[in-house]
Amino acid sequence: MENLCWFSGVTLLAAAVSGEFHLQTQDTKQIAEVGSDTFLPCTLSSAQGLAGLKVRWFRSLYVTTVFELNNGKEDKERQNLEYSGRTALRGQPASGDLTLILRNVSLSDADMYHCLVENSSSEHYQEVVIELIAIGPGSIPVLGVSLQDNAIVISFVTSDWFPSPEMHWEVDGGPAASDLEIIRNQSNGLFQIDSRILLRRPSDGCVYGAVRHPVTGKRVGLYMEVAEDMFPRLSSWAYAFIFTFVILTAGAILGIIYIRKQHRQKVALHETNDDLSAEVAWRKAVMTPDYITLRPETAHPELSVAPNLVTLMNVPPEDPPSPSSARFETERCCLGLPVFSTGCHYWEVELGNCLEWAVGVASNKVRRLGHAYMFRPEEHIWCIARFVDDFKALDTQEATLPVRGQIERVGVYLNLSGPRQITFYDPVSWDSLYTFNDVGHIEKNILPFFWLGRNGDTVRLIGKEQKQNNGEATSDAQLEGS
Repeated sequence: MENLCWFSGVTLLAAAVSGEFHLQTQDTKQIAEVGSDTFLPCTLSSAQGLAGLKVRWFRSLYVTTVFELNNGKEDKERQNLEYSGRTALRGQPASGDLTLILRNVSLSDADMYHCLVENSSSEHYQEVVIELIAIGPGSIPVLGVSLQDNAIVISFVTSDWFPSPEMHWEVDGGPAASDLEIIRNQSNGLFQIDSRILLRRPSDGCVYGAVRHPVTGKRVGLYMEVAEDMFPRLSSWAYAFIFTFVILTAGAILGIIYIRKQHRQKVALHETNDDLSAEVAWRKAVMTPDYITLRPETAHPELSVAPNLVTLMNVPPEDPPSPSSARFETERCCLGLPVFSTGCHYWEVELGNCLEWAVGVASNKVRRLGHAYMFRPEEHIWCIARFVDDFKALDTQEATLPVRGQIERVGVYLNLSGPRQITFYDPVSWDSLYTFNDVGHIEKNILPFFWLGRNGDTVRLIGKEQKQNNGEATSDAQLEGS
């Protein structure tokens, strides 16, 4: 035995003299709670002298110095600021204990830590690596009890966890799912968990809620027993109220449905009456057309009005007309009489083979001087027109008229009693060609309007008297066929 001890001592002494050593650690992984102090173990296999010995603790990168001991003196200049005052060695190289003390651990401290020992005289070095895992241990949970409708709400709140914990509920010894679970990030980087469960039956009185740390496996939980008397119950009065409420609600819904049905029927009846009234007004206007004449003082200088005042011709008058503010000087147009402000009116215009014409109404504000313009509602004109082979409704957006072949006559129906509309018809088939809405909605006075293009011929007005004179009065049978 004495020989063995003597041999071991000689071996250690030889290792110390030669400067050779071995580093070792008890654990390659260290778990530390946030805010606590931890030890990163590292020991020398043999005691070393301080001369020429360099001990360096650093993180994943060599330049991230955590602690450095050079020739027995701590080198603070090369130490990162975040570790200033937080690190120290538990022992010295002379004792073989190079364990690093790290105080007040934070989440940012989690990393791989290296302990590197170098002997400059022997150029011998050794290194060990330890992983530091920072965790939040969690706080004692707080249970809360409250009522929600016909159920009891059990809430479970706990904070200061890292990583995020796993929530577990049991009701009457069996697992249960939470009705609401919220995980929040705290300002310090840790987690808070807020979980709730609903108890709807008195048999669910025994409740267990717990959280489990995903790293350490530590479980923190609380049991709670809820008495049956705490569960809300409905009295017989409550059931009677619910029954009465349901009956009254059903009656109110049926009443609303009945009222709406009656209202729809009433609206439909009014619409039918309005349609019949409109039909009667239209038939009356067609049966008694208005007597329309032309106003020669408004005709363009290149147009002539016949002495009977019902024919507009595409020829200049024999005596050139004198300029007037009432006369169209820009467009080849002419206005008619009478002036309409209310009521329903109908007249017809015979076009023959005229290739360029426009028929409709205009207001007193229609422009008669200045540059050329389009016949649109913006210019206070509502008309349909023919441009050789094209039949158009000159609305804000032009529309093509549903015309097949020729139109030798146009019926004009002006309704100023309600909707203020003008509708153009084919008097032969009584097909509607086009309808303008909001006719003269700002101006009250509306006049018949006519235009003859350079390829036009003549247009002739056909009113009640004109029809009778020519034997062309519309028969009731024709109207019935419409």
